[in-house]
This record gives sequence, structure tokens and C-alpha cells, in this order.
Amino acid sequence: MITFSGTYDCKMDSKGRLVLPARLKARLPGGASQQIVILRGFKKCLTIITLAQWEEELKKFANVSKYDEAGRNFIRSYTADMMEDELDGQGRISLNKRLIDYAKLGSDVVVTGVGDVIEIWNTEEYANELEPDRMKLQATARGIFDSPKTPESNG
Repeated sequence: MITFSGTYDCKMDSKGRLVLPARLKARLPGGASQQIVILRGFKKCLTIITLAQWEEELKKFANVSKYDEAGRNFIRSYTADMMEDELDGQGRISLNKRLIDYAKLGSDVVVTGVGDVIEIWNTEEYANELEPDRMKLQATARGIFDSPKTPESNG
């Protein structure tokens, strides 16, 4: 499984082009033809996934009945404005206007690796999204990283 990490301050040009940071780009599969899918995030950001990840999601969408209104609404909303792209020779992606408007992106953006996705944020939105209370983060980390203690593991 591919994982991404790190946070990078980046610039987007007036045509909506953005150079992916080299460390994130290096983690993408595909060599010269690095194909990605860009979606609206659940928060006010954009989410980049690999084409292989997207194809797995499409298989799941195929299982949603045409009579499942909630499922169809989810697919419609989740895929709204999505785009497939391929990194150009300079390692750039090109964002469409609808995605730029959704995430309120300007020339200064934050690109961050979050597990199996890359996110693109408006710099102010990203700063507001970070949890300022480190104690809450510690409690969440315990839930993620600490394994439950059993009588056998205590001694």
C-alpha cells in the first residue's frame, strides 16, 4: 500500500497548475505516466488518489443499486467535479476551476500527505483544521497506536 506524509507550502499558478512536491511525487506509482484522480475532500480541501485506488472505488460503486437513493446521492456528490490527470513533464497537475473554487485555493496552498491520500488545502483553512489541543491528539493516538492490555501481556 502506498502511503504519503509530510506537509509542503506550494504555489499554484494562474492557470491552476501546481507542482507536486518531489517526495510525494516519488511515492506515486507509474513512472513517467503518473496518473491520479483529484476529488473534492470531505473537508474543504482536494484529495488526490492513485488511479488504482480510484478503480477499486469504482468497483464498489458498481454494487450500489440504482434504487438506493442514499447510495446514488453519495456517489453523485463524491464524484462531483472530480478529474483524472497525469503529471506533466515538470511534475505538475492542473486543477479545474470548480475544484479550485470548492477548496478556495489561491496562489499559496498547502499540500500534505495523509496516509493513502494527498490533500491540497487553502493555507488558512489548513491552519484552522489542525487540532490545537495536543492532549486531544494524544488521546486519539492512544486509540490508534496502543494495543489493548490483556492479562497475558501484563506479565
